[in-house]
This record gives sequence, structure tokens and C-alpha cells, in this order.
Amino acid sequence: NWAAASANDWAKALGQILEKVVLSQAMLNSCRELRLFSGVEEFEPWLEHTTEMLQEWAVPDAEKRRCLIESLSGPALDVIRTLKLIDPGVSVKDCLEALDHTFGSVEGPEDSYCKFLNSRQQIGEKISAYIQRLERLLQRAVMRGAVTAEQMDRTRLAQIVRGAQYQNPILLHLRLRERREHPPSYSQLIKEVREEEERQAASEFWEAQTLEPDGHSAGKCHNEENPSLVYGKLKISWERSGSCQRVRGRGPPRPAGVEDSPRNDRPAGIPAGLIGPRAEVMVKIEGAECKA
Repeated sequence: NWAAASANDWAKALGQILEKVVLSQAMLNSCRELRLFSGVEEFEPWLEHTTEMLQEWAVPDAEKRRCLIESLSGPALDVIRTLKLIDPGVSVKDCLEALDHTFGSVEGPEDSYCKFLNSRQQIGEKISAYIQRLERLLQRAVMRGAVTAEQMDRTRLAQIVRGAQYQNPILLHLRLRERREHPPSYSQLIKEVREEEERQAASEFWEAQTLEPDGHSAGKCHNEENPSLVYGKLKISWERSGSCQRVRGRGPPRPAGVEDSPRNDRPAGIPAGLIGPRAEVMVKIEGAECKA
């Protein structure tokens, strides 16, 4: 029992060490993706990129703060050093706000919130792209103090419902209007939206493959099923494509219960009833069987 307990403790300790090593390596790679900022570069693009990267990382705030500090130098680093002297455990949000107040544009909370509320989905813009663009404006409003961090999910979803194009199919399918009381987080929302965009794109692709030249599509047809009509159109398409010449005597698969239309062998100008239906019998001519 003692040996088994020791083995279990050893395996548990080894697992914890490996987990820390993997996490450390992942964070090292993530930190390298952050752009450097010293205070002389253009601030707004750097802030948007850094905020988006930090938001995607599922790691403790202390690790995010360490990566952020490693990406700073010069006057920008001095700002964060001053903050850490006052509060060694200063949050990433407070660090970004301090940098924004120091190097960002002079914009009040009312102006930033107004920009957020006036944002609308553009014609031809994917709903996922609109949400990502809106998120940057929301983060700016939070930094300016117009919206609290606790209000972000509810505020975000309310503006998406208000700013998206009318009757957007993705909003309808995900029932986002009905979820305003219990809104999803940004990461969950963007995941659901992008998956639904891919699903609808795949559906439209396959529907386009079955679209007929006259614009008629089986996916949007509300008429009763007509196998004979469908087979007739398939046969015409088959003949036009030359398939019947390449494979002599063959045509498209015939649906169950559908027979070829009776042949009309009556010459033009002969009144109906004078010539009966065509008849064929097997006969032998000089010992060879043939139809007559």
C-alpha cells in the first residue's frame, strides 16, 4: 500500500510538472505574438491587437500581465512600473486603461459609448465580422468608463440585435433576441456565430449544385412531388449532355413507378384511330431471330 501510494503521489507530481511546462511553453509562444510598444508607435492599432489577443488567452490574469509587460519598453513601460509600485497586483484591465489615458486619443465616455451605439452591420459584412468590430468599440467604452465590465455581455448582445441587418438568418437561428436576459460571453457568442455561418454557407453551396437552369430548386420547391416530371427533366438533361451517345441505350436512373411515355408512331396528318398501337413479334428469317 505504501509503495502504491508513493507511486500515485509521484505520478501526480509529475503530471503537475508537465502541465506547468506545457502551459509555460504555450504562454511563451503567445507572448511572442504580442506587438512591441514603447510609446512612440501608433497606439490605437496596438491596443486593438493586444486587447484581442489577451481576451482569447484562457490563462490567469497574472500571466497575461507578465506578457503585457514584456511587450512594453520606454515610456510605456514606465507607466506600468508606476502602477505596480502603487498596486503590485494591478490587473491587466487597469494597465490597458492607464496606457490608453496616457497615449490614446482624448475621448470622453459619452463619445466612446455613442460610437458603440451608432455602429451598424454594413451591407455585405458577415455578422461575425460585425461582432468583432463592435467588440473593439465596446472595449473602448469600458476603458473610458461608459460601461462596466459586468455589463459587457448584456450590452454587447443588445447592440448586436439592434445593429444587425433586419431579419438576419443567423440571429433568428441562434435565437439571440430571446437570450438577451441571459447573454452568452463574447467567446461563446463568436463561436456559435462562426459555426452557424459555416453551416449556412455549406447549405447554400449544395443547394446551388442542384439548382436548375430555370432557377427552380428542390430545396425551395413547395409543390407536390412529381417523379415523372423530375425523370423527364433528368432525361432531357442527360440527352443534352451527350451521355446517351457515350453510353448507347442508357439514360438517367428511372424513379420507382415511373415508366417511359408511350411512343407516338402515327405519321403527321393521319387522323387518330386509323392506325393502332405499334406491335412487335419475334420471327425467324433464314434461321436468325429478329423483331418484326
